[in-house]
Amino acid sequence: MTDIKVFLLFLLDNVGYPMDYSSIIEMVSENTEEILFDYDECLRELADDGHLLFDEFEGERYYMISDTGRMISSELYDSLDAEFRERSLKYAAKYSSLTKTGAVIKATVTEVGGRYRVNMRASDDRGEIMSVSITVTSREEAEKMRRNYEAKPDGVYRGILFSATGRMELLS
Repeated sequence: MTDIKVFLLFLLDNVGYPMDYSSIIEMVSENTEEILFDYDECLRELADDGHLLFDEFEGERYYMISDTGRMISSELYDSLDAEFRERSLKYAAKYSSLTKTGAVIKATVTEVGGRYRVNMRASDDRGEIMSVSITVTSREEAEKMRRNYEAKPDGVYRGILFSATGRMELLS
């Protein structure tokens, strides 16, 4: 039961926004060959212990990790089996979204010595999520990058994560 609780906290921490029960169970079933544990009981206990926040809306249950759940997740992250943790990250990547987390998106273009730097940032109530700068030779290209990030922050964020990790599933 402890492993599955750590797994649930890990997934919700990586997703970063409230998820409905059906989506959580879908993630769990995609990531495990057999459902051996009572996930309802684990979710209920995590909520009772204050590690998950829980609400119900129009008959659907929604869960979100709390600050204490986030601390536990980060402390116990390495205790998950490495292969299992990697598979978990792959499935959580499909659900990651800056826009769903309510992140503040900001992009600016500044001239630097005849070239143009595009600064792309995302932050939420816990702090900075991403800060990336790219320098190009054309103002038009820099403005195009800025507009693209502002219009599609999730795509840019996933692309950067893909480039940094090599995880193809981040592009889906």
